[in-house]
Amino acid sequence: MAESTEILESKKLALTCGIIMPIAAIGVDYPESHWKDVKDILSEAIELAGFIPRIVSDSEDSTIIHKSIINNIYNDAIVVCDVSGKNPNVMFELGLRLAFDKPVVIVKDDKTGYSFDTSNIQHLPYRKDLRHNTVEGFIKDLAAKIRATYDAPSKQDYQSFLSHFGKFE
Repeated sequence: MAESTEILESKKLALTCGIIMPIAAIGVDYPESHWKDVKDILSEAIELAGFIPRIVSDSEDSTIIHKSIINNIYNDAIVVCDVSGKNPNVMFELGLRLAFDKPVVIVKDDKTGYSFDTSNIQHLPYRKDLRHNTVEGFIKDLAAKIRATYDAPSKQDYQSFLSHFGKFE
């Protein structure tokens, strides 16, 4: 079924929310199918917040994947990062986003501990087992957190993550 012109136009006006998350299996605890389910949940929350979800490695053209990742991490209006399982690539990409001093919302499952370097940033938790009744609440909470984080820089008393560590040009 083709999308209406109105929906297509609204998508053109909507901002992109990048998704940083594992996509491949991490041992037996995190099969690839788990990450597909998590991506669907994150995407639903992102759309509810009024953004277009996209994995940061996605690109419309055929290019070097690292170029897409860096450009999307830098240019996306906001990023949601799932640090569950502490995937090294995810942690590196989160570090880039934080160094770029751009809005990010960090989520993690209830089985993953906090990392020292990012533990001072609020993480929105979800149940690793993705129980339906808890996922519904998580989606609403995440959508609200995305909107609030995106809108925060417009507030007078806003302090970015990087500004807590000094003045950078």
